[in-house]
Amino acid sequence: MPLAKHIVNLNEYDLTGTPEAFTDAITALATKTEAEGHRGVLRYSFYVDEQAGTAAANIVYADADAWIDHHKMVYDWPEMPAFQATVKLRRITFLGPFNQAMQDWLDGANIAVPITRIDHLAAGFER
Repeated sequence: MPLAKHIVNLNEYDLTGTPEAFTDAITALATKTEAEGHRGVLRYSFYVDEQAGTAAANIVYADADAWIDHHKMVYDWPEMPAFQATVKLRRITFLGPFNQAMQDWLDGANIAVPITRIDHLAAGFER
């Protein structure tokens, strides 16, 4: 069942600049990801709450390898530091079969925020 292999990555952010700066930066990153990014990125959606000064991402990957390959790719793009300059990561949630290679990547990136992992798909479907 392919759905059981998906990695759903939910990120929560605090804005460090204006909502417009965030929107411009993530639009550039999303546009490049759609055109040139890893084909295992199945959904790439970012949201902003202008009043609260927060943002969130909901990204779905085909599997753990797609998550790793995507991150290795985009961290070499100039759009990524431009995006990161607009936010401060607050929390990460992973749904799906999180693995040691993902943990190793996070450790190497010095990610120092709370991380929640829920590994097993109990039920569901995909249309």
